[in-house]
Amino acid sequence: MNRPALYPRRRSRIALIAGLVLAAAAPAAQAVDKSALDAGLDAIVAGEVAGSPQLAGLQVLVLQGGEVVYEYAGGFARLTAEGAVPMTPEHRMRVASISKLVAAIGLLRLVEAGRVELDADVSGYLGFTLRNPHFPDTAITPRMLLSHTSSIRDGSYYWLSAGERFADFFTAGRPHYEQGAHFAAAPEQRPGAWFSYANLNFGVVAAIIERVSGQRFDAYMRREVLRPLGLRASFNVCDLSATRPDEIAALYRKRDDAEVWQPGGDWVAQLDDAAFACHYGRDPVRRGQAPGNVLPGYAPGENPTLFSPQGGLRASAGDLSVIGRMLLAGGTWDGFRMLDEATVRAMRTPQWRYDPEHVNGDPGEGPASDPQRPLFTGWGLSMQLMDPQDWGLSATARPLAGHLGDAYGLIGQFWLDFEHGDGLVALVSGAADDPDRHPGVTPLYRPSEEIMRWWLAHFPRSD
Repeated sequence: MNRPALYPRRRSRIALIAGLVLAAAAPAAQAVDKSALDAGLDAIVAGEVAGSPQLAGLQVLVLQGGEVVYEYAGGFARLTAEGAVPMTPEHRMRVASISKLVAAIGLLRLVEAGRVELDADVSGYLGFTLRNPHFPDTAITPRMLLSHTSSIRDGSYYWLSAGERFADFFTAGRPHYEQGAHFAAAPEQRPGAWFSYANLNFGVVAAIIERVSGQRFDAYMRREVLRPLGLRASFNVCDLSATRPDEIAALYRKRDDAEVWQPGGDWVAQLDDAAFACHYGRDPVRRGQAPGNVLPGYAPGENPTLFSPQGGLRASAGDLSVIGRMLLAGGTWDGFRMLDEATVRAMRTPQWRYDPEHVNGDPGEGPASDPQRPLFTGWGLSMQLMDPQDWGLSATARPLAGHLGDAYGLIGQFWLDFEHGDGLVALVSGAADDPDRHPGVTPLYRPSEEIMRWWLAHFPRSD
């Protein structure tokens, strides 16, 4: 069988012509032409950077002063019998946990409308009592959910199929309770006191959204966040697979059905290839096929995990850049106010800071080269707070706020420098080898580390 060419000549649309890119960029970037910028990312995609695996596809978008100054698409979006479909800026992929930041915007709009209070007991919004049984007198609040200090844990799973009840995760004696595995038990891990990243927090966020708005999560996010920003992104993949099937990029790994990595083997599609399940528990439909009626009779709040609020957003780097520019502009986009400036400021204000002297959370793993550089050291309202200087990537401080993503082959990063109006969005659609086998000097997966190095080298802060 003839293999398709995996890295055809890229046919990407560039946000601004090279002259405008260089005129808008910082002085250090003016000495580098666009072809050199592209070449650096081409090398990362091709696996030509020592220690970093080959990639399936890559989108990168750079912001400076609140404007797009550089856009890249390389590798392929999908493999077909006719050959490889080149990745373009228009392709959308499942952006994994970057979705959480977008879901948080949906909840914060309800906060601003006076329909949700950040420090209220979530039980009042859910239709059932949600308390950690080990801390029955301490309320769990929306603020704790967004900052991962709620004491909720994922257990062995954090999603349910259609027809199952979300409250059963948290109700003793019910299916999915897993003997209390969805709650922290250690005395120091009471609600509000201890950081531990958990996907299930955003199932609860989506439950609040559904119960308060009376709308299904995917529909609410489309109506209240994505469409007002002019985005075709969606938490319901069938919105796109039926109407714009060619815009969806599949996710890949070079890993076989036994989950053994084969770096020299074929790319294996992991998600969003020929068929799509609109939600958990739904029979898949073919690419381009109309899904028919989705969840008839669904009661908001019944099972808000159906559309993966923790990771199911399909979006492009360009879509995410619009969200970034809105946040950098203090909550407005094209004359529309999505969030108040004070809310955006609260999103990047620390709700938790890691204290290594008096350990107050799970900071994640640091690199093998330096375990003292953990992944998580600060968190706002659904925003990770970090500085590449702390990871040894920058000689000067450059505080960033944003989110990482990692699922089904997707490796993503979304970072904003609010002081300078700068930003980086990078979406990898799959790696040829286990990212854990390629450690660098940071807690990031190696491709993300190399992309961040590229960004810091060519787009320094504009002091």
